Amino acid sequence: MKTLSFVNNKGGVGKTTSAQNVGTALHRFANSRVLFVDLDAQASLTRCFGYSNLDFFNADSGSFILKDKTFEEVVISTEVGDLLPASMGFLATEERIKSSPIFPFNLKFALNKIKHLYDFIVIDCPPSLSTAARIALVASDLYFVPLQAEFLSYEGLRNFLTFASQLSMICPDLELGGVFATRYNPNLRRRLSIDLIKSTKKQLNEQFLDTYIRENVAIPEAQAHAMDIFSYDPDSNGAIDYYKLTREMINKRFTKDLMEQLLSQTR
Repeated sequence: MKTLSFVNNKGGVGKTTSAQNVGTALHRFANSRVLFVDLDAQASLTRCFGYSNLDFFNADSGSFILKDKTFEEVVISTEVGDLLPASMGFLATEERIKSSPIFPFNLKFALNKIKHLYDFIVIDCPPSLSTAARIALVASDLYFVPLQAEFLSYEGLRNFLTFASQLSMICPDLELGGVFATRYNPNLRRRLSIDLIKSTKKQLNEQFLDTYIRENVAIPEAQAHAMDIFSYDPDSNGAIDYYKLTREMINKRFTKDLMEQLLSQTR
């Protein structure tokens, strides 16, 4: 079992989109049992599955972490895996999590009890260096950072990697799974975007993934319809890119057997 976090302290770079579609690809093409965990009070991932962020105000991922609710009381079954939803109530929950004597291991300890049920746990984090981001990283085996090819996103990446490296002192097994570009198309010849990606690749070497996610109108359309990109438009650039990204993640970071299983599937 692997726990993966999608994190970046900047918003709008594709964390939620990537968590949803990579997790879905793992389920659809590798026959994996996947648990999605939404740790953002904005509940973007929860809404991508068609639920309101008010539906679970008293029974969300925060209440599970704090043991106010059992896993069975909170978890939702979907066509592509299970979901621990988020709600606006998570804002109040964060203060209780932070003041807990087991912080920042709250989520890790909570997931330890149910992780045997899944092959992958996929965590969507808020766009900040917050309590939620901290407990997500501590609970993770690998974290992946979507990077939009613009200057502010590039600056945010450096700050975030510094933050994550500090956590490695208490979580020596935590690894950067990779950084990957989103909303990026080198064929458009935007000089700044291309230079930023080249610079990041040079600094991170093999930790910068080869696959990038192109700007694609089908992705927000799919989310508006509460669907993953593979269900909404399997022939779109978004579906092709997220399929390739998931293959690369498995090839570089997971087991050989799982990679072979994924490659044997057809889209």
